[in-house]
Amino acid sequence: MRNVGIIGVGYTPVFVSKRKDVNLAEMVSESVEAVFRNTGLSPDDIDAITFGNMQTFEGVNLPHLLMSEHIRAVDKPIIRIATGGTTGMSTLQAAYYYVASGIYDVVLAVSWEKQSEGDSQVGLAGIVMPEAMVMVQHGMDLLGGRGMGGMGGGSTGAAAYQAMSYLHHSGADPEHIDKMAALERSNAALNPYAHLRKKTTVEDVQATPFISWPLRYGHTCPTSDGATACIVASEEKAAKLADKVAWIIGVGCCTSDPSTANFIEGQMTDPADQTVCKIAAKKAYEMAGIEDPAKEIDLAELYDGFAHQSLMWLEKLGLCKEGEAHKLLDRGVLNIDGDLPTNPSGGVFSTNAIGSSAMNRATECALQIMRKIEGEHQVPKTVKKALAHGWGGLFQYVTVMILSDTPRKI
Repeated sequence: MRNVGIIGVGYTPVFVSKRKDVNLAEMVSESVEAVFRNTGLSPDDIDAITFGNMQTFEGVNLPHLLMSEHIRAVDKPIIRIATGGTTGMSTLQAAYYYVASGIYDVVLAVSWEKQSEGDSQVGLAGIVMPEAMVMVQHGMDLLGGRGMGGMGGGSTGAAAYQAMSYLHHSGADPEHIDKMAALERSNAALNPYAHLRKKTTVEDVQATPFISWPLRYGHTCPTSDGATACIVASEEKAAKLADKVAWIIGVGCCTSDPSTANFIEGQMTDPADQTVCKIAAKKAYEMAGIEDPAKEIDLAELYDGFAHQSLMWLEKLGLCKEGEAHKLLDRGVLNIDGDLPTNPSGGVFSTNAIGSSAMNRATECALQIMRKIEGEHQVPKTVKKALAHGWGGLFQYVTVMILSDTPRKI
């Protein structure tokens, strides 16, 4: 396996609720043109393209063909990927493996979502429906106030079960969710590409209404329009094409079945257990040669559609002990100037173009390592190793990527 590094990143100029000024292809092309502009490369330098979004959200089944000219993909190999919320990182991991395997030397990864031109809830319903049918067959209550009745709150209703379990097992208080929300929204205020850019206090969060206890409106992510492009290259090519590189030294992914398999086994999995996250992280750490992630990881960008998840993921990823994340939060460890800056970009919690959300975790880590962050959310300390994390499906898709300022020893 060859060494692979990220040599450039491009974002759309803004991530917002509605981009009425551009159509789908025009919006995605903005990120592609930005990455070429930021790297000084041209389409001639690209060998292949990986392309990801949640096609059920916009209802366009072959968007990579629709946009082929706009993303400079004419006469180039291209593969389309959709894996729920993990789509962005799956797209980047596919680009990584293309280069690591020696099939290509330079690959462009593109991810996007324009939720204003579709219906995300309808798209999600298509994913949830098979699971709901299995639940009905096994006598689970989908309509009343018990069981899956909480799904009346949409994805927040489902996440409320996870948040309740996390609070119960961790010893954290609901106020810690408020505090994490305020921290990340205030981080986003420093990020020119963030969707929700407003310095936020705990009191601001607590003033928002509950959706499904313990989650408030102020604990949830937005729906965003936006796109991200990222170029990865082999070590030999990177030496010729880039002044700075963020090396991908570990990758992992893991998936479980959210309901069907659990019924067969006679139990429902705790949505806050996240064994899949632990497995994916273990794979990535072993590949990266990391033995003690709590000491070796300098920064984390986590996929947090809801504010409690940042705390939960820190524990499941082994960045702290179980039940310790909220204590790190209280001590300021997770702040931008703390020992473990967590989501200095503001995270998915502040910007959520779903197809791009997981890739943005990795691109933000890369920009932090290369010290090419635009805005004021560059962390003050030197970042040698960073962790990017993706989450999707009904809590059961997880991707992990470890990035470094130095390549792996092969």
